[in-house]
Amino acid sequence: MRIAIPNALFILLLVYISTTVTTQSIEYSSHRGPFRTSYVFMTVHNKRTGEQSKSCVNYQQYLRDDTSSAVIGYNFETAHPFAFKFWGGTYNRTKICPLPSSSSGDQIVYNDRVVPLDYRIEDDGTPCTRPFVQSQTAFRNASQFTIDTLKQHGASVSLLVLDRGRMFINTWKDYLFSDFYDPYINSSAAIPTFYIYRSDLIEKIMTVTNKEDMGEDNIEIRFHRPSGFPIDPSFIVIWLISMTCVAGGGFWAFNRHRAGKDLSLAQRMDEEEQKSNDSAKKGFFDKFAGMITIALMMVTLCGVLLLGYFFRSVLVIFFNIFLVIFGTCSLYGCIRGFFSNFSFSSHRWYKAKIGWMPTCCGLNNNRQYSEVFISLVCLSFCVTWFVYRRQPYAFILLDIINIALCMHVLKCLRLPSLKWISILMLCMFIYDAGMVFGTPYITSNGCSVMLEVATGLSCSAKEKGKGYPIPPVEQESVPEKFPMLMQVAHFNPMNECLDMEVELGFQFTILGLGDIVMPGYLVAHCFTMNGFSERSRLIYGIVSIVGYGAGLIVTFLALALMKTAQPALIYLVPSTLIPIILMAVCRGEFNKIWNGVPVDSAPLVGDSADMVDGNKSITNSSAEMETESDELAESNSTSQENQPVNV
Repeated sequence: MRIAIPNALFILLLVYISTTVTTQSIEYSSHRGPFRTSYVFMTVHNKRTGEQSKSCVNYQQYLRDDTSSAVIGYNFETAHPFAFKFWGGTYNRTKICPLPSSSSGDQIVYNDRVVPLDYRIEDDGTPCTRPFVQSQTAFRNASQFTIDTLKQHGASVSLLVLDRGRMFINTWKDYLFSDFYDPYINSSAAIPTFYIYRSDLIEKIMTVTNKEDMGEDNIEIRFHRPSGFPIDPSFIVIWLISMTCVAGGGFWAFNRHRAGKDLSLAQRMDEEEQKSNDSAKKGFFDKFAGMITIALMMVTLCGVLLLGYFFRSVLVIFFNIFLVIFGTCSLYGCIRGFFSNFSFSSHRWYKAKIGWMPTCCGLNNNRQYSEVFISLVCLSFCVTWFVYRRQPYAFILLDIINIALCMHVLKCLRLPSLKWISILMLCMFIYDAGMVFGTPYITSNGCSVMLEVATGLSCSAKEKGKGYPIPPVEQESVPEKFPMLMQVAHFNPMNECLDMEVELGFQFTILGLGDIVMPGYLVAHCFTMNGFSERSRLIYGIVSIVGYGAGLIVTFLALALMKTAQPALIYLVPSTLIPIILMAVCRGEFNKIWNGVPVDSAPLVGDSADMVDGNKSITNSSAEMETESDELAESNSTSQENQPVNV
C-alpha cells in the first residue's frame, strides 16, 4: 500500500522535528528547600508606628533541604521576628571594617538579630580590608569572612547589601536574580544569609526606621514566602491548551468529514492503493512503500535533530521563519472558520470581491476584501511575535500562533487506517524515549539531545555550587527556545520579585507541538473514519480525547515526581491507542478500523438509518453507492457557494 503524503503531513513532520519534550526549566519544589528560586520576601515592621515595608531578598541556602520555619515562615504572621541592628551600634553603618577592638568585641553580641553589611569589602587602608583587595580573586574570601565574623558575634541572620549594576571585576556586575547565591560561602556552616539591594535598604527599610526606634528594638524583620500551590497551575494551563487543540482539531475534522471535504484526499489515497493492487507484478517499493515512507520520516527526524544539536542557531532561525509563514496561514484558516459560524459571513459586504486587483503569479483577481484584511491581520500578528519574540511576555503570542497551527494541521491530516497511524505513533514512541532517556549515555556532557535542542540549555550548566553565578543579562547570549513549543510561565508566588531587565524571561513549563499533533492525529482519525456512522465516530473520538487528557496528566505527575524532563509520548501513545483498540475489539470493529474502509465502499457522510448502529456492515450495492456518490457530488457542487468556511 502506498501512502500519499499531502502538504499537511510535511507540516506535521516539521512540527514534530522541533521537539517532543515536556520539561520545566527549574526543578519542581515545595515551600522549604530546595526552593524553586532564591527569592524570599522580607518585611520590616516598626512596632511603635505600625508601619510595614516589604521587599524582595535572595536566600543563600535556598538549595538546602533543612531550612527551618524559624528562619523563613509561610507568611508574615507566622514568620519569626528578628530585631534589626546595625554593625557596631552605629546607625546606617554597613561596612565591616575596621573591626571592633578585641576588648569591646567580646561585649558585642547580636543574638536573634539581623545585621546588614556590605557584600563587597572596599580598601580603607586598614589591615582588615587588605586581604580582600590585593588581587582580582581575593574577593572570593570576603563574603565568607563577613559571615564568619557575624557568626562569632552571635548574629542570627546576615543581610548582605549589593549595589545594583556595580562592576566589581572585569565585566561582571552585581545583580540579584532567580538563582543568585555565592559559591564561596559554606552554606552548610554559615548562618542564614540574605542579599538585598542598597536601594531597597534605603527606600524600604530606612524610611520606617530612626535612631530612637533602633535603640529600643522597635524594628523587627521577618522573612517569609508563600507555600505556593501543590501543583503548579502552569500544568493546568498547558493541559487546557493541549486539550483545546486536540478536541478542537478533532471536532473541526469531524465537521469537514460531514461536509465531504475529505473526499478528494481519501480518493487520492485509494487511487494510489488501487494502482498498486492492479499491478501484475509489484516491485519492492510498491510492496513496502508505507514502511519506507515512515522509515524515511524517522531518519529525517533524527537527522534534523542532530543538525539542531550541532547547528542549533541556524535551525531556530529556520523554524522562526517557518512559524511566521505557516502561522499566518493557520491563523487565517481558524479566523475564517470561526467567522463562518455567524450570519454576517454570508452578507454581501463580507463576500465583496476585489475586482481591480491585477492577476499576478497565477493568482486570480476574485479575492475578497475580507480575506485580504484577515490575511494582513494574521501576518501582522505573526510578524509582531517575530520582532518581539525575545521579550518576556512574547510567549503569549507564540502560544496563540501554535494553537492555531495545531488545530489547522489536525483538521486536514489523514491516513487511511489505524494500522498506519499505530506504526507511526510507535515509531515516535521509540524515537521520543531514545532521544530523551537514551542520548545522555552517548553525549559527552551526559545531557539529553532532545532537551538541549529544545531549550538551548546544557544540563551541566544548571549544576549549582560550581563557579560564580552570572545573571542572564550579563551572559553573552541567552539561548532562544524553539518556537514550536507551548510555553506557560510558572505560577510562582515569588514572580513579583523578578526583574525582567536582569532575568530576561520567565521560567516555563513547556510542551512540544509534536506531543499535541501526533496523538491529535489519532483523535482526528477517530472523528473521520470512513464507513462509520457519525455516532460511532463521535464515540471513538471522545474516548481518544479522554485518553489523551489522562495521558497528559500522567506525564505531569511523572514530571513532578521525577523532577526531570519527560518524553511525553511514552505516556500519550499508550493512553490514546490502547482505549481505541480495546473499544474496537469489544464492538467487533477491530478489523474494520485497523485496515480502514475505502472511499468507494462507503459514503463519506454516513447518516442513513442503517448506519446509526455503527456495528452493521455496509450492504449498499455498487450501483447504490454510485448513485449516492453522484448525489453527494451534485449536492456539493450546488451548495459550494454557501458552504461554511469552518469545515
